[in-house]
Amino acid sequence: MNKIIIIAGGVIIALVFAVVLVWPQYQKLQLLNVDIENKKAELQSQESYFSQVKETSIELQEYSDALFKISNALPQDPSLASLANFLQINSAQTGLILKKIVLGGTSVPTEGKGPLAETQTIIQVSGSYEAFKNFLVLIEESARLINVQNISIEIPQEESEESPTFTLELKTISY
Repeated sequence: MNKIIIIAGGVIIALVFAVVLVWPQYQKLQLLNVDIENKKAELQSQESYFSQVKETSIELQEYSDALFKISNALPQDPSLASLANFLQINSAQTGLILKKIVLGGTSVPTEGKGPLAETQTIIQVSGSYEAFKNFLVLIEESARLINVQNISIEIPQEESEESPTFTLELKTISY
């Protein structure tokens, strides 16, 4: 009988030790399995996100010309030098003489007006009415966002051989 009690006691002690030693390891294993499942779900989510980004990138490449035009229309840096160069080239291209250009300041975007900055410019050109009309068409058809705010025309006296002088107030828009 003693042997049975000793064997039963040994089995009970072994089971207690097994439960005490194995149970925490089993809990750790369960936590690791939950972490693995969470990481798999996170990885799947990231793979899905990046595949969606890749598809969107491919779609945007189809519209690269339109995006390039938008980028040119709303430049990041509203460089006054590039605007002056643009106006001079277009006036010369249409046969107008650029007499004066006054580059105004750039207004900083505010929360109420939106994220776009505006630059005021006044130019004075002289030439024929037809050349002036062509110049306006070039400005309207350009990729840049240029609004003509005001136009004034100074016609010389009849005896004078001078061409009419056109003064334009322009507003350009940029980021």
